[in-house]
Amino acid sequence: MSLITKNTGLVIYLAALSAFAPFSTDIYLASMPTIQHSFNTSASNVQLTLSLFFIGFAIAQLFWGPLSDRIGRKPVIFIGLSIFVLASLFCAWSTTISWLIIARVVQAIGACSGLVIAISIVKDSFANPKDISKILGVMMSIMIVAPMIAPIIGSYMLVHVNWQSNFYFLALYGFVLITGAYFINESHPESSRKPLPINRLLSSYLKQICCGSFLLPTIAISTNFSAMFAFISSSSFIYIKVYHLATYLFGYFFAANAAALILGSLSLNILKDRFRDNHIIFAAILISLFGSLLMLTTLHFYPHSIWSVVIPSFIITYGIGILNPELTGQALKHVIAHTGLASSLIGTCRFILAAAIAFLMGVLITSSALPLAIVMLILNILTAVCMLLYTARQ
Repeated sequence: MSLITKNTGLVIYLAALSAFAPFSTDIYLASMPTIQHSFNTSASNVQLTLSLFFIGFAIAQLFWGPLSDRIGRKPVIFIGLSIFVLASLFCAWSTTISWLIIARVVQAIGACSGLVIAISIVKDSFANPKDISKILGVMMSIMIVAPMIAPIIGSYMLVHVNWQSNFYFLALYGFVLITGAYFINESHPESSRKPLPINRLLSSYLKQICCGSFLLPTIAISTNFSAMFAFISSSSFIYIKVYHLATYLFGYFFAANAAALILGSLSLNILKDRFRDNHIIFAAILISLFGSLLMLTTLHFYPHSIWSVVIPSFIITYGIGILNPELTGQALKHVIAHTGLASSLIGTCRFILAAAIAFLMGVLITSSALPLAIVMLILNILTAVCMLLYTARQ
């Protein structure tokens, strides 16, 4: 029996936990222009519901990781998901853009517990780095169903109900996962816990982040993820406002990128048995760089064609689907003492940069998709530089 088959239920549940971020962002992407009109506000203010979500998502991870090291993984799931459910309801009940932004930040604080705990449970449960990478790859394949179906669900609800229904759906999703937590085992039992005193927390974070072999792949994870998030955060404005795509079609166009991520994750599981990690990593980086250059070129020559964005972004996302689990596996090889703490740092770095990129895209995207191509190219180049430096250290 294969490793994946023996742990099917756990992998599916952890993927669902990890999917909080994509579900919480992608489900209401098609609603963003409607929210802008509903609250009579600017596109940049609506973009704050996305970028500030990720700032909250990033910073709160620094709390959930050490807390799970201290009290266990399951209690953190129950606390974090309860916050998420309540905040999702408050998002739906918001009467101004300011209240929606505040509710989104609180929602992010609860949501990020899922990602931290999912990564920590993988590290707790599987000792072999190759197994960790495989499990993360399969989790990503399942998790990617979220960005594939979330915009379709969100678009349908927007057309047939209202934008608030997106957040009622998220509240239900959180409640289902709270129920599911009762059926998984605690991966970090009391006997193996090493409680970290509050006065040593900062020094432990500094010790972990000063480890160059941990920091370089962590930065690469951040730039790699942010290249994808540059597209995610700007896709509704580009497709609907720049290319005048019908709202009900947005989810299907967006799903193409989710399919690319699934293909990338499936390809990784095949490649892991045939090639060394370094070869896979740099092949995936080259694929993403090629896609970025292709988008830059096609937008220069065919700026009015939506396919100048669709096809290159598919290629870039395929490369990211291969690369992201590999980068995470490399970072987790260099955990010094506390897995939850290290997982928090990975998530915090990733989502702080993603928040900055989301805000930047809200400012840059006005009448052309060209800024998207430039930002994605820069981020993919930075990923390559980080991994070249990391390889030189090994």
